[in-house]
Amino acid sequence: MKVIVNATPLLAPLTGIGQYIRHLFTAMDRQGKADIRMFYGTSFKKGITPPGAGQTKLLQRGHSLLQRFVPRPRTLRRVVEKAMFNYMFRSGSRDTVYHEPNYVALPFKGPLVLTVCDLSCFDHPETHPKERVDLMQRDMPASIARADHIIVISEATSVALQHWFKVDPARISTTYLAADARFMPRPPETLRPALAQFGLEAQGYVLCVGTLEPRKNLATLFAAYAGLPAALRQRFPLVVAGMAGWRTEGLMQSAADLISSQQVRLLGYVPDDVMPLLYAGAAAFCYPSRYEGFGLPPLEAMACGVPVLTSNRTSLPEVVGDAGLMVDPDDVDGMRERLRQMLEDEAFAQALGQRGLLRSRLFTWERCAQETFAVYEKVLQQRSRR
Repeated sequence: MKVIVNATPLLAPLTGIGQYIRHLFTAMDRQGKADIRMFYGTSFKKGITPPGAGQTKLLQRGHSLLQRFVPRPRTLRRVVEKAMFNYMFRSGSRDTVYHEPNYVALPFKGPLVLTVCDLSCFDHPETHPKERVDLMQRDMPASIARADHIIVISEATSVALQHWFKVDPARISTTYLAADARFMPRPPETLRPALAQFGLEAQGYVLCVGTLEPRKNLATLFAAYAGLPAALRQRFPLVVAGMAGWRTEGLMQSAADLISSQQVRLLGYVPDDVMPLLYAGAAAFCYPSRYEGFGLPPLEAMACGVPVLTSNRTSLPEVVGDAGLMVDPDDVDGMRERLRQMLEDEAFAQALGQRGLLRSRLFTWERCAQETFAVYEKVLQQRSRR
């Protein structure tokens, strides 16, 4: 079976969709059932080898220039990608599945499988840049209508998809994500070189991971953290790893004093090879997000044996289950007290970390790949009957 994948998210620093593409198709390639061809915007390659670092940097630089000098750069980039994809795969094939992992499908005459990670541009458009919302609300309905099958990454997203688009549940499959095998508990002495570059020590900080944007709800976490005893804040700085996103002005102002005192440390983008070490060294992990399609960072923390505190919204209860602490995302006092409990009660934190570690093993990329391939087979069988 031939599978074409839109892999353009791999050209940028990896966020959730990029990680999904990378791990899912690496696992599927290992299983050897599919001939996978990845589309990189201006070229495609067999297997999951992305363009070299030089080409990726050139493409990123070009996109940065577009953002600075061209109005609506996201729309322009889509036009270029659409034209190239249409040229390369214009004939289509009943025996070739096109998998679009990034919401809006490119032109293709054959079978289409679409992944919808979340419906935040519909549920909470105020938390996204206007251009992104406009693109999703304009183009996504047509992609959903023409998809042979839709993959979602949580039951919460399945419910939202049925609410907004009235999709027949028979056209939807849920495939849970997983933490990569690199996320695992590690002895403190093995973490020192990596953590030293950030001025951190193992078991000496609280970690939060994610792009700085409104729905990650960092302002509430900062308020909860600021209410901890001064001694705890000195002992456990709050470390945030993630790129600056959008609408961060108020967030930065709310945390100005904590940032200036180094009690809150914004690391920005952290290289992919360092992230497992940064997770493994944390004394606690906090993820107060208001809305998630899945919520991979809490699972990655759990896989490292780190106790997790997260919100009780959307997909996060599906991921964390009873192996982590959950609070309402607006409950500053509850968030502060749960965080304090994890930092002050070492035995409790260790037991919680062990529960999380065991739960994380229920999620595997091999299972995700098998379930995704089963969707491809189903789609081809349905097409053959037409």
